[in-house]
Amino acid sequence: MKKMNIAAFIMALAMSVTATSCAKSNTNNNSSDTSKETTTESATETTVADPTEATTEDASEDATANPYGTTADIESYIKTTDINPPLWKVTDPESGNTIYLLGTMHVLPEKASDYSEQLMDIYKNCDSIAVEYDTVALMDDASAMLEFQQGFLYTDGTTIKDHISEETYKQLTDYFESMGGYSAMYDQFNTGFFINQLNSVMLLRLENLKTEGTDTYFMNLAKDDNKEVISIETLDTQIKALSAYSDDYAEYTLKESLDSMNDIDEYAEEIGEIYELWANGSGEILFDMEEDIDDLPEDLTDDYEDYKKLMLDDRNKGMADKAEELLKEGKNCLFMVGALHYSEDVGVDNLLEAKGYTVEKIA
Repeated sequence: MKKMNIAAFIMALAMSVTATSCAKSNTNNNSSDTSKETTTESATETTVADPTEATTEDASEDATANPYGTTADIESYIKTTDINPPLWKVTDPESGNTIYLLGTMHVLPEKASDYSEQLMDIYKNCDSIAVEYDTVALMDDASAMLEFQQGFLYTDGTTIKDHISEETYKQLTDYFESMGGYSAMYDQFNTGFFINQLNSVMLLRLENLKTEGTDTYFMNLAKDDNKEVISIETLDTQIKALSAYSDDYAEYTLKESLDSMNDIDEYAEEIGEIYELWANGSGEILFDMEEDIDDLPEDLTDDYEDYKKLMLDDRNKGMADKAEELLKEGKNCLFMVGALHYSEDVGVDNLLEAKGYTVEKIA
């Protein structure tokens, strides 16, 4: 799987995992004859066949087998266990107000250390935390969950068949059939939903990996400590980011993902590389992950740049604006977004510096 696809997945991972889990239901996998008149409501009550329900001969012989397929141990691909995430102090030179910026990982190896005393002291002295989106609250809000699910449905009368080739559609449906079943009602979900489903399946095939990363850890801690949890982005922004694929780029990404589903060791290695950069405080993770951009077909370069603008650049500007708002309000806040949002000149830290704030990288 291409590193830039892995990088894009890491950018969206907090909501991507939610995209998979929040739509699950006890759908009958034998409903392949569902009519084309399936309602939008029924579509949002289902998801692609749950691999945990697949009953293969191998699984019946070995109750401990991973139902998602062959696995890889993420701990085989990491060296750093003492984590020092990228961290910055931002000061308004006029008011003296400060906030702290933290680059997060949305998934972590089990053997990663606790967060440093320095970071925990910063958290303890803050009155609030700011996260990309409060996914903990989302999971307890039925109305927001429904909105989130419906955000991945085509609303113009088309289905996924109208947006990808017949060959890729067959490869996609054959894959999910092999994992337990596929219903025609799933055709109402957009390409972004399926891309994130595939990536989430790969994630679930990594042993010794916690799917609750930095954001979730601090959200749960803040709720226990009665600290304010601020959502930096709206639910709509998150949905649009996860669905920011042109049809041609979605076709390419789906095929790359499907062709790579058996390369779980390569996937683990690349997740491990991103983790190593993060654990050692790198603020330029995206730069490293885009080293294979030359492998992208030339006719998709503009599509990829458009995707990157929607997924990263535009969101970074919104994040920097929110951080500025919190500074001006005098919020005593720990501001945390995915580590890739601090990469390049369009990184949140650099955008704040360009606005005139003093930004100091904390060792």
